[in-house]
Amino acid sequence: MSDKKILGMPRQYFFIVCAILIVCIATGSFCDLSISEALTNKTDIGDFFQHYGNIVSHFLYPVAGVCIFKGLRKKSKNYNVLAWGILGFSLYWTVYCFLDTGGKYLRKAYGYAAGESSAVPLILAFLTWIAVSVAVAFIAYQIIDDEQSELLIAIGAVILIAGMFSEYINEWLKVVGCRPRYRYLITLDDPKSEYRNWWEMLPYIADESDFRSWPSGHMTKATIMFTLPMITSVVKNRKEWFKYAAYAFAVIWIIIMGYNRLHMNAHFFTDVCFGVLITYFIYALVYTLVFSAVKAVSGEGGKGKKHK
Repeated sequence: MSDKKILGMPRQYFFIVCAILIVCIATGSFCDLSISEALTNKTDIGDFFQHYGNIVSHFLYPVAGVCIFKGLRKKSKNYNVLAWGILGFSLYWTVYCFLDTGGKYLRKAYGYAAGESSAVPLILAFLTWIAVSVAVAFIAYQIIDDEQSELLIAIGAVILIAGMFSEYINEWLKVVGCRPRYRYLITLDDPKSEYRNWWEMLPYIADESDFRSWPSGHMTKATIMFTLPMITSVVKNRKEWFKYAAYAFAVIWIIIMGYNRLHMNAHFFTDVCFGVLITYFIYALVYTLVFSAVKAVSGEGGKGKKHK
């Protein structure tokens, strides 16, 4: 488990991405409104992507549960109950996230309408998300090895702890900032009349749907993709290039998600950048703390191979 890694990649990757995000925030602070005016253009495919795109990010929660499950069972049979409990919690958290982001859209796709007495669409949507979560966990169980128990437990812990913590931090910041969304501003005669920069915070504005734009919640969820290189270190028949391919995919995915938030007039450019920057920092911090704790418990380098 190398001290020179952050989320499975050389630490300079982390600092380069953070530096780029800081430059983007500085730039966007002067031209947020004009960037949104230039890029906004709601489309059907953009609408679909904003409703269901983050499901891909949520797939990593059952993967984290499987990592901890296999790691604990590898260490000792005495951990079986704990292993099953954490796996069950990871599935619960996955379904919760699915319902929170894409739940109402899937219910609508099944024919649900508010006020109707039939519970069938609700049940079908709920069962669909459970089935998807279990399927992802099953696939992850097949492709993840159990050679390094400490590494598996550490990886799973980083994803679950940082994922949940970043979600709560994002919600708290939204309440503190309460910046009006761009989609709200364009309904006014003069959008500039109620436009606010990200640092002009007015906490606790009641209208939750039209406000609370900063930072972007979708980008908080999407940033979990930066843990993909870390996961590739425990897949069977792994190759060194896997982690670089995974990192490239994560970067491309996050850029697409960020563009989608601007394209669908849901967020400003700085909202998107802050969502990634804050969350990436949280993951890096949790990664450092968890892996330091594992090394302290198991001894320098651990009993297994180094985290490549």
